[in-house]
Amino acid sequence: MFRQGRYFKGSWLIFIVVLCVLTACSNQNDGKTENFAMIKRTNPEPMDIINGMDEKDEKGLISKVKETVANEDTIYDVIVVKNDKKIIVAYKVKHLQRFHMKKIEKTVTENLEEKFPKNDFIVSSDYKIFLESVRLNELLKKKDVPEKKARKKFKEIEELQKELI
Repeated sequence: MFRQGRYFKGSWLIFIVVLCVLTACSNQNDGKTENFAMIKRTNPEPMDIINGMDEKDEKGLISKVKETVANEDTIYDVIVVKNDKKIIVAYKVKHLQRFHMKKIEKTVTENLEEKFPKNDFIVSSDYKIFLESVRLNELLKKKDVPEKKARKKFKEIEELQKELI
């Protein structure tokens, strides 16, 4: 009888230590959106490399682009980054709609080109493009980011999309 109690106390102690370690590891976030970009909705602000937030965009173009894509039933998270006339639109598709990704991409592209014919769209449902766009968005939120660095990152994302095609 005495040995069973000792075993129970030892198991309980191990359980508490493991629980504390797991809790400590789960709280290390650094405040970055990209850490949770894959598993939950991040809903990042649309950004313009030149003007920053959409407020300075005279017609709210990138907000309208984001709204147009977000209104699709099959999409649950969208990021929009603009550089002159080129606009990166990356999105995440609802899990049960993953079999229709090409059809969704085609529909989104057609809708955007029809609504905003003066712009060139880079549309992607690829997670890597989404994540790199989130990183660019985080970079643009900093106040003293050189425009040259932001444009270089935009170009890298553009090249990455071309590789995937």
